[in-house]
Amino acid sequence: MIQSISLYQPNCLSYKPSFKQNFIKTLTHTNIGSCSEGVIGKVRVRREDGGEAFLDVFKKFKNAGPFENYTLQDESGNLIGNMNIEICKLPVPPWMKTDPSYVFVNKLTNFSNPNTPCYIEGLSYYKDIGTRLLQIAQRRSDESMCFGNIKLVAKHEAMDWYLNIIRMRREFPPQPGKILLHNPDQLYLPPESKEPLSKLRGGL
Repeated sequence: MIQSISLYQPNCLSYKPSFKQNFIKTLTHTNIGSCSEGVIGKVRVRREDGGEAFLDVFKKFKNAGPFENYTLQDESGNLIGNMNIEICKLPVPPWMKTDPSYVFVNKLTNFSNPNTPCYIEGLSYYKDIGTRLLQIAQRRSDESMCFGNIKLVAKHEAMDWYLNIIRMRREFPPQPGKILLHNPDQLYLPPESKEPLSKLRGGL
């Protein structure tokens, strides 16, 4: 049962008051970039038992420049997920037909997954944490005129998920017999995977 959160006030310019007792302010229609620091809304995730839960999304600016941090917390204030992003706006050379700008995702972590090294003992297991954080990164990419472009360096234990569920691609695939000049674990989101990611598990 979803508890009443009528006093819930996301720290966001796009917030509009609601008089519904069980209103859940998700990020579906939120301009995340216009939100200041603090709670900006909620995301829907799955519990291990198959039910649903809504986690608070906290936004924070890191250092100076285009660095942002997003964390997901449960109703008890436990840290469930974390992601740092950097918005990389790049000049478009005259010979390029597409804008090379992108959002770089760093340190995306689900602390509730017992099958990862980052698991925090005692946390309830929530699914879709990585999906929701990537969807936030994708929204920020669109808002920042980076056209939904995302890049990241995948952890070994998450590589299969990125390649086969999110359908990212290696930016620098290893070539047999050639010296590696770039990190082969760096991935990017290709054009055909952008819309499927935005809609995955119902989207934001």
